[in-house]
Amino acid sequence: MKMKMPEKIDSIMFAPCGMNCQICESHNKEDGCPGCLIDSTNKTKASLNCKIRACLDKKEFKYCGRSKQNPCKLIKKQDKNYKKRYNFSTYDNAKKIKNTGIGRIMSENRDEWACPECDGIIILQNGECSDCDYKKE
Repeated sequence: MKMKMPEKIDSIMFAPCGMNCQICESHNKEDGCPGCLIDSTNKTKASLNCKIRACLDKKEFKYCGRSKQNPCKLIKKQDKNYKKRYNFSTYDNAKKIKNTGIGRIMSENRDEWACPECDGIIILQNGECSDCDYKKE
């Protein structure tokens, strides 16, 4: 499915763990997952069963980066997995929220993940643009 990167990525697309749902392969499919923080029946099984999200549902904050216990064992495990699979640190992204703020993080993510060729969305899982043949190195 072809998708252009929005001019401004809504902060609701920033998952509690530090993942930007806008760049997720599951979000960019037709009838895809709307995002971790959006209530919907279209969520992926992984999103519906996310232990990190379930943990934060019991807390008084939306993002792991604001927790005094960050990184917890759940975040460490997920971060290790994402680094190995995609060379991407959800923990580093989540950490930024304390000092940088959600608006700036989303702006930086937009700059990093917008295709320089066509302004499509570069998908994290494969590094390919949603609209053209561009491949992130």
